[in-house]
Amino acid sequence: MAARVPDPETTPDVRDLRAFCLVVDLGSVTAAAEALEETKGSVSRRLTRLEQALGVSLLRRSPRLVQPTEDGAAYRAQIGRALEILDAAGSELRGARDAPRGNLRVTAPNDLAVSLLAPSIARFVERFPEVTVDMLLTERRLDFETEQIDVAFRASAALEDSSLVAHKLRDVHGRFYASRAYLKKHGTPATPDDLASHRVLLMGPLRGARSLPVRRTSEPTPSPARIRATMSASDASFVREVAIAGAGIAVLPSEIAGGAVEQGRLVHVLADHVCFSGALYLIHQGTRFLAPKVRAFRDHVLAELGRAPRRPRR
Repeated sequence: MAARVPDPETTPDVRDLRAFCLVVDLGSVTAAAEALEETKGSVSRRLTRLEQALGVSLLRRSPRLVQPTEDGAAYRAQIGRALEILDAAGSELRGARDAPRGNLRVTAPNDLAVSLLAPSIARFVERFPEVTVDMLLTERRLDFETEQIDVAFRASAALEDSSLVAHKLRDVHGRFYASRAYLKKHGTPATPDDLASHRVLLMGPLRGARSLPVRRTSEPTPSPARIRATMSASDASFVREVAIAGAGIAVLPSEIAGGAVEQGRLVHVLADHVCFSGALYLIHQGTRFLAPKVRAFRDHVLAELGRAPRRPRR
């Protein structure tokens, strides 16, 4: 059943109700005005407006004392309970605003989530046990409204303008990696031109490429290097594992290949060159009242992974 729409002409103002309760409790319009930090005239107008809206006399006034009428005393008791409920609801909402809790929906590319984000998210759920995290791992860019997304991680060379807010976490560069077994058998490329005689393993947006824009880390402008692409895959973690198995030289972000390099399963080749450049961003909706769970997650990730200040996208 639909809720009844209140009549604004007869519905009392909450501030008028609070003034009435204070006058009854303190027995004085002056004392109530001081408590409310209003003038005596302002409180008197509130009382008059309330009595007119209700159509009854609520107070008996004398030079020394203000007392409730029989109707006023009964109304004070009922209004007191209503105001307590209202205050409790407000306190609960303010508590919810301050304490992170609830379900947090996060989307991220599968490869970056596994290699880079998983440890940080594990520490987040341990730190905030009242928050449950729903991770949606996909290469697709999910719509915030349609998919009810709270936070998105996106790796991109540039972000499109939107009402979302983006926080740059770190730069992401494509570099070259291969297993020791592959390099022992096929040799180590000394220059980008040598890639043309090697099997090259490509990921995601590089699929189908016949050349790569390679540049020295000390130079701003890349030059095309011809390649012979043996395999490509939409998942960078899969490309990494194929490279570990010795299938060729993989083009991977250092965040994906770093662990394998530390373990000696991959070797960084053409170490002073990069292929593609971009950045990893944490993105959330641009709202003045950011949910505590989103704020807590954002601050946690920025503290652990961030290397740059917030950058709004308008």
